[in-house]
Amino acid sequence: MNSHIIPENHRVTAKFMAGEEASAIAEAACVDNPGARVEDHGSYLSISNEQRLDFNIPTIVEELGRPYDMPALLVVLASYSGEVELGNDRLSIKEAFAN
Repeated sequence: MNSHIIPENHRVTAKFMAGEEASAIAEAACVDNPGARVEDHGSYLSISNEQRLDFNIPTIVEELGRPYDMPALLVVLASYSGEVELGNDRLSIKEAFAN
C-alpha cells in the first residue's frame, strides 16, 4: 500500500484585481508582512504569507499617495483563503485553525 503524506500548508492568500490599487496594496502588504510573497498573474495579484496577512489602510494610503478606505479595498479583493478579521483600518486574514 502506497502512503502519500500531504505536507501541511499554513499559508494564507489574498487575490486582488490587477491595477494601481492592487500594486499599492501589494507594496503595503510587503511592508506590513515581512516574508509576504506577491505573484503577478496578469489579471490579478496574489499575496500570500505564513499564517497571517495584515492589510493596513494607513500603509496603503502611503504607498498609493492618495486617500483610501476599507470599502475601496474590499472592492478589489477578489478572493482569499483563511479566516477574515475586519477592522476600521485593517483587514487581517489568518490561518483558520491558528490560535
